[in-house]
Amino acid sequence: MLTLTRKRGARLGALVAVTCMGLAAGCGSSAPSGSSGGGASGNSSAGTASSGTASVAYAASLAYLNEKVVGPAFEKSTGLSYTGRAGPSDGLSAEIAAKEIAPDAFETVGGASIEALFGKFTSWYVQYATTSIVVAYNPHSKYASQFRAIASGREPVRDLFTLMEEPGFRLGRTDPNTDPQGRAFIFMLELAAKKYHLPANTVSKIIGSPANSARSPQIFEEAALDSTLQSGQLDAASAYLSQARQLHLSYITLPPDINLGDAADAAQYKKASITITSTSGQTTKTGSPLTIDITAIGNSASGIKWVDYVLSPAGLALHKQGGYTLLKPTVTGTGVPASVQSELGG
Repeated sequence: MLTLTRKRGARLGALVAVTCMGLAAGCGSSAPSGSSGGGASGNSSAGTASSGTASVAYAASLAYLNEKVVGPAFEKSTGLSYTGRAGPSDGLSAEIAAKEIAPDAFETVGGASIEALFGKFTSWYVQYATTSIVVAYNPHSKYASQFRAIASGREPVRDLFTLMEEPGFRLGRTDPNTDPQGRAFIFMLELAAKKYHLPANTVSKIIGSPANSARSPQIFEEAALDSTLQSGQLDAASAYLSQARQLHLSYITLPPDINLGDAADAAQYKKASITITSTSGQTTKTGSPLTIDITAIGNSASGIKWVDYVLSPAGLALHKQGGYTLLKPTVTGTGVPASVQSELGG
């Protein structure tokens, strides 16, 4: 089990425009540094209903899909405007709780970041898709031939972890204290070390020492990680399968029992754990399947419209095209709006 401290530095909720650096086409819209809408708490909807805009805070791994695909489709379908704010799921949750931002809807990786807002900001969420962790790599890295051999199956996946220990290997990942991807990457390393009977110090050698450094040079905001990899500043980086496909990254897929993408392996994932430090103190997190979850904050009218669209056949089809594996939508909590229940077949 690794103990990690919360990284301080760049402000949470990085602009989604950063995510699109290095892409062949720029993003159509960017995430504002202070999205606002109606209904931060309670059941208020007047603010967003009159504004005609759905402001959405979302896990940065959804940036390309939301800004380039789902957001424009939502605007065309509903006549409402869309504005997005990307960031780490836990970090955005903390900003909502502190009333630093007031989005209409919130999309996360894992439901814990939404459950932290239960009671004051929302009382429900819907789980509707899943993804898995992969290792993305720069095809121009000096290790490119080795990456390609592993990705193609000509060399065993086990070799990847030895490769990442090489002196001078440039690895990028996100902060596990605020971002589920950061935790998922370390869970994956822990599970791989057990699966392949790697030396006990494998994980610490890969992520650097000391492991609890808040200023590790490996840690980047999720919204900037992919573009940093594409620019050639990194040899490899953590990524979700959905991100890698959307951004046309080169990547190595990992076995289901270590990639956190298969509910059938949930018991296996729980064998990996991390103790993180946040504003609420130390918490131990264990591995779990990487699900995509959504709610409307304060049941705002615009937020509900966004959730309705995401869960509609059209919205789900866009997520499937974006590399996500669709799940049968399931509700956690109470007080789900009638229109959302209708999309769920209720």
